[in-house]
Amino acid sequence: MSLEEATDFLSAWDRGETVFKIQSSGSTSEPKTIVLERKWMEWSAMQTAKFMHPQGHETLVCCLPLNKVGGLMVLVRAKVWGLKFIVEEATGNPLKEFIDADIISVTPFQIQNILSTEESRKNIERFREVLIGGAEIPEGLELQLRSIDSKCQIRQSYGMSETYSHVAVRNINGLDQSKWFAPLENIEIRKDSDGSAIIFSPFNPEGLHTNDLIELDELGRFKVLGRKDFVVNSGGVKLQIEAIEKAIHEKHPEISKFAISSIKDDKLGEKMVLVCEKKALIENYDLSFLKEINFYAVPKEIIEINSIPYNEGGKIDRMLIKRLINS
Repeated sequence: MSLEEATDFLSAWDRGETVFKIQSSGSTSEPKTIVLERKWMEWSAMQTAKFMHPQGHETLVCCLPLNKVGGLMVLVRAKVWGLKFIVEEATGNPLKEFIDADIISVTPFQIQNILSTEESRKNIERFREVLIGGAEIPEGLELQLRSIDSKCQIRQSYGMSETYSHVAVRNINGLDQSKWFAPLENIEIRKDSDGSAIIFSPFNPEGLHTNDLIELDELGRFKVLGRKDFVVNSGGVKLQIEAIEKAIHEKHPEISKFAISSIKDDKLGEKMVLVCEKKALIENYDLSFLKEINFYAVPKEIIEINSIPYNEGGKIDRMLIKRLINS
């Protein structure tokens, strides 16, 4: 993301352009072009204002890529809310230096890096609102976030490019912290027959079918269990890799920088493996507890690569991992 990109978008916005094109994240398939309508971008910004309560004197920070919905909507909120804003490069740690601002949106990858140093941790704690989106938050990271004083409200958002960023949020720290996402006003989440989420909204009244498998409660709140397309079919046994990753994070929150994936296998078709940056460390852990999820959930092999790749949205680049380990 560059200042030039921000200037181009803001110029188009001020000219009254009514449609804007972005790229989807590409975390599960090849990136595709998505057309966003101005009226729904403005609507989304007003929905966010209902829980963030922006004040006229405040400043937003944009440190997300502007060719994705997350970064673009930060600038839209600044325009709709009438706030000042600061554009920072979308680096792994955008808060190495102090930024005098009040509201920031980051990815789990960025917040993990921010909390890794004392100085940048102090910098994030000065914000009034921190919105984390784009990917699942590991259990170990969530435990760190819960310890942050609620004067700095930490929230996780749920949404996608097609929903004009988030359509549901949950509080991670403070008195109202919850594991359940609550849909925003005028948003309804239903569960399809296969367990996946359908999002009903004013801009998609017929419902947007997703690949996110959810648990839904009687209040309309939900938890994301994983994705339908993140399934390894090993010898006819279907294994949900995000559920396995989450179980490892919960049992051993100190383990980081790993992913569950699969390699081709002559007998099984696909063989589930654990991909990490330091194989020697992972080998010290007993992963047999994963049999509680499924007897076949223990990875058949541990594969070491130089670094776990992430895409611009802060999500693990599962497609790249699969290409690397199958090449």
